[in-house]
Amino acid sequence: MSQTPAPQPVLLLTSRVGMGGAERHAISLANRLGPGFRVVLAYLKREEDMIGQVDRSAVAELRCLEAARFLDLGAARRLAALAEAHGARLVVCANMYALFYATLARLYSKAPLTVMEIFHTTKLRTAKEHFFLNFYRPFFWAAHHLVYVCDGQRRFWSRRGLWARQVHMIYNGVDLPHFDPAAAAPGAAATRAALGFGPADRVVGICAVLRPEKAHVDLLGAVARLGRDGRRWKVLIIGDGPMRGVIEAEVARLGLQDHVRVTGFQSDVRPWVAACDVLALASTAIETFSIAALEAMAMEKPMIMSDIGGAREQVEPGVNGLLFPAGDVAALAACLGECWDPAATRRMGAAARQRVARDFSLDTMIERYAALFRRAAGAPAVERR
Repeated sequence: MSQTPAPQPVLLLTSRVGMGGAERHAISLANRLGPGFRVVLAYLKREEDMIGQVDRSAVAELRCLEAARFLDLGAARRLAALAEAHGARLVVCANMYALFYATLARLYSKAPLTVMEIFHTTKLRTAKEHFFLNFYRPFFWAAHHLVYVCDGQRRFWSRRGLWARQVHMIYNGVDLPHFDPAAAAPGAAATRAALGFGPADRVVGICAVLRPEKAHVDLLGAVARLGRDGRRWKVLIIGDGPMRGVIEAEVARLGLQDHVRVTGFQSDVRPWVAACDVLALASTAIETFSIAALEAMAMEKPMIMSDIGGAREQVEPGVNGLLFPAGDVAALAACLGECWDPAATRRMGAAARQRVARDFSLDTMIERYAALFRRAAGAPAVERR
């Protein structure tokens, strides 16, 4: 009689459990890796907006490492001790700050640790961000594994000398049954009514943290431009963040107070997405392979996206959404104009869900990560030549 293999310990590390694509990705892995793994989810700083989305039954431990400053060696020691307590030899990091701490933890660990970085960033915004990338670059080179989340990102950073000992690409994925448009549709009319949007109104949503790089003001500018032609879109801003005051001031400046609603932070975006006719992401930086876009597409909403990161791997223009040059408000307005016809958006929305089902399901993503984690934990990584 064959014995069932013991669960493979794996430690997932994020900067925080706050709102963000990298954090949502880590939570999806923690929740869905399954009984073949003993999952520990750790985070460095106590920002916990999404902690309620962690399935406590799926993780052996959920721990904040209480990093009190940028470099907190005590937090690095606590990370090493946490891995040792669970027998975890694989630390999987979400973005650069987590990678930094996992590399430090290797110095304190009594047993060898394999470090894997899942990188979610492409275009950077500021000189400060470029400075920090150069600071983190040696930690990438020292990592055993680097996972990119789309081909465009892999090509972009490969040309810029960002690599690890082994490099992989695994697309982000979303839970198709969870984002079922049929389940959300019955409540959509009531949600619209509560927002003050009528059945005949055309509603564009944007589901993103209110930060500068998400360019909410560009969407507002595009809506104001179309309004002058008589096509008056309503705007549903799903989320919250540091730019909220700036965005609300821009709404007032453009005279859009009767056309824009801001929901604040929402742990479950499905009712709000269902209330929209189309979703937009106007990001000018950072965006690589948007999970929020995949969720909207799974709910049969066409995406209007700035053409950065892996947007072209998600959206086929005119088929399941539209693309525009980042920062080009006139082009964004033109995309909204193409979506004014409800029949066109319904057609593109149906194609969007079909695309997600074919290429970007959560089950496919989890299978690929599970296979990679088993390989990474079971054998030493091969050095890059």
